[in-house]
Amino acid sequence: MEEIGIVVEVLGPVVFVCRLDGERIAVEKPYACSLLGKKYRQGRPVPGDRVSFVIHSETVQNRDYQGVIQRVEPRTSLVERLEPGGRRAKPLVANLDTLVVVASVGAPPLKPGLIDRYLVCAHHWQLDPLIVVNKWELAEEIDLLYVRLYEALGYRCIMASAREGIELDTIKQTLEMRHSAFLGHSGVGKSSLLNELFPGANLSTGEISLKAERGRHTTSASRLLPFEAGGFVIDTPGVREFGITGIPSQELSGCFPEFESYAKLCRFQPCSHTHEPDCAVRAAVEADELAAFRYQAYLKIYDEIREIEKTVYD
Repeated sequence: MEEIGIVVEVLGPVVFVCRLDGERIAVEKPYACSLLGKKYRQGRPVPGDRVSFVIHSETVQNRDYQGVIQRVEPRTSLVERLEPGGRRAKPLVANLDTLVVVASVGAPPLKPGLIDRYLVCAHHWQLDPLIVVNKWELAEEIDLLYVRLYEALGYRCIMASAREGIELDTIKQTLEMRHSAFLGHSGVGKSSLLNELFPGANLSTGEISLKAERGRHTTSASRLLPFEAGGFVIDTPGVREFGITGIPSQELSGCFPEFESYAKLCRFQPCSHTHEPDCAVRAAVEADELAAFRYQAYLKIYDEIREIEKTVYD
């Protein structure tokens, strides 16, 4: 008999699946399932995927399985990144409605350029973005300035601290009944926050390299954590860079919503906002009507996308 479940973790050839009772995730030990060599149109399953599976024990290539995945249901969204130094997209999580961008202050410091990349991804997949800034007890004036700038752009920001217990209840209340994932730079404390939100999760946490101010990779695979009230959060491995994939260069400016009203006034339609004369977006940046750091993030991402497009289309 087929069951409907949700993928909670993927470790090599083993896909761990929890049963679904309607929209609620059954509170039970997940089933270790095999794919039996199946090929799926959307690729291998990732955490958040809904699947149809059959429960039965079997041994395949000296591995003991408790079920077999029959099919992967169509996705409503997919978050993926371009692998470093490559051209291949790496799927991370599926079927979200909220993307939680986790940043930190102190060590590692706040990195607006990386935050902007996650926000671009959220806009592209029409996900609700939420910025959580961890280690807020270490914040300096420049950190507060950036947070206020993001808030002025319409993004919700929660200044939190896993160590000090700041705003943890706010994060939980915001994310319950929603399907979300934590994404962020290595060492920002995603796992530390989730250990506080989900007692007993026992996610690995790491120290910061003081020499390079970089976090050690402690989460090696994405893992789904369900709320008792409903909804879930997926913890994802920390990264030091996030390559944008799946967004055409001509659509990138739409992922910077503050550009919209100015883009309509550009002399050329469409306008890349990089070199064209009478570009209203560039003029707004020069007049301090648009944040220069956001425009610089746009230019960097645009150039990266164009380089990829040249290898494909030119």
